[in-house]
Amino acid sequence: MAMGLGAGALVWSGPRLGWLVQAEASTPPAKPTGQIIIGLSQEPTVFHPLRLHIEVDEGVYFNLFSALWRVDPQGNFLPDLAAEIPTLANGGISEDGLQWRVKLRDNVKWHDGTPFTADDVKFNLDLINNPKFAAGRRAGHELVKDIKVVSPTEITWRMEHAYAPYPSILSWTFLVPKHLLEKASDPNNTPEFLAHPVGTGAFTWVERVPGDHIALAAYSGYHGGGPYVERLIFKYVPDLTVLYTQFQTGEIDYIGIQGITPDHYAEAKTLKDRVVTPVPQPFVENIAFNTGLPVFKDRAVREALYYALDKKSIIEQIYYGLPSPIESFLPPQSWAFNPNLPKHEFNLEKAKQLLTDAGWVPGSDGVRAKDG
Repeated sequence: MAMGLGAGALVWSGPRLGWLVQAEASTPPAKPTGQIIIGLSQEPTVFHPLRLHIEVDEGVYFNLFSALWRVDPQGNFLPDLAAEIPTLANGGISEDGLQWRVKLRDNVKWHDGTPFTADDVKFNLDLINNPKFAAGRRAGHELVKDIKVVSPTEITWRMEHAYAPYPSILSWTFLVPKHLLEKASDPNNTPEFLAHPVGTGAFTWVERVPGDHIALAAYSGYHGGGPYVERLIFKYVPDLTVLYTQFQTGEIDYIGIQGITPDHYAEAKTLKDRVVTPVPQPFVENIAFNTGLPVFKDRAVREALYYALDKKSIIEQIYYGLPSPIESFLPPQSWAFNPNLPKHEFNLEKAKQLLTDAGWVPGSDGVRAKDG
């Protein structure tokens, strides 16, 4: 049993990092123009998207690299490096989910001008499954067998068994260039690539000043829509108060993954020429009981502690009223979320009664013990 305190809610100053920066313009300009300065409290340091990394690194990946397909704001798959999404209907995936056939765009080039082909896709899948490579994620990929390059724009493989999440996994598997990495004797030691990563995304690498910023520039040969911004700057500002102050003054246009802290929200939403949006987060802050301990094996104890938890006050006093109380350890946007779970409102008297009924009697010191 987990006691949910609230569905998380960060406050962002605009759309989420990634392709949204360059693909959601309502009135696209004729050519890339201007720049966006993105403030981050953590510094991106891993520039090989298949290596172990943290979430802040992915803000760079979304702009520098591409996956076979991506996910739009409504949760639909949209082709990126692939020419179409493989499905049962178009023959891209077999009825049993084992045989895959992916058709690729024929107009994609890496930032150095080298054509992107099916050989690159095979190289990436092989690299992820190379036991010598420190892959960030292998889940799903380890099921891929018998990879065959049919042509420069077509690749097939067999799944060891059907795996429904694999299309989603491929949507955040950013691909790296075979021609720059295949000759590395150690796949984990590619200093030239890490110093100047090359992708197929909407932006190309310009520079990194460690401890300060990363600069990307619009890629004129990009295969998708846009880019609409000429330059992206990822600025490292570790102090969240300083980060917010720079957002106030216009030194920063967008606050990244960590968002604006709740204590600044009331003021931030009144700022002129600033858009501040509460965004539901896919996590729940909760307290989980260790049911290996004898005291927590008793359901009455767990439920009594839940009734004794004043979620509303915690949300108001610590999070400035932004999150919502919740009964589940799953967020409301999860497909598995159950909105009909019994409600547990703060009720100390009910908590005490549950313990008393279960034989947890208070002693002279006020501490309850089982059966006195």
